Amino acid sequence: MTNQYPSRGARAFVLAGPATALLFTVFSLATGTGAGFIGGAWFCAALSSSFSALSCVLWRGFRHSDWSAFNRYELPDDRGERFDWITRTGRYAHLRDLDEQELHHHDP
Repeated sequence: MTNQYPSRGARAFVLAGPATALLFTVFSLATGTGAGFIGGAWFCAALSSSFSALSCVLWRGFRHSDWSAFNRYELPDDRGERFDWITRTGRYAHLRDLDEQELHHHDP
């Protein structure tokens, strides 16, 4: 059985980017300098968080042969029932037809 929960070190490694961006945001808003770079700081934080999470998963896979992070995802079961906004057909089209029939006093 594999451990499904990441370690504290891995969590700290992944959250280091957003924590740094938060400190930068608070500092720049408090001092009034560097406010133009806040968006870039958060973009870099999101990017570093994504790469560090991927590196943690790959490390766990190569080091401990635990590839469960890649095996847990399932593709959604679509079966062609997506709603088409252009033709107004799809999964709930029969409800719209019933509403129109009741509106025009037709017996469904």
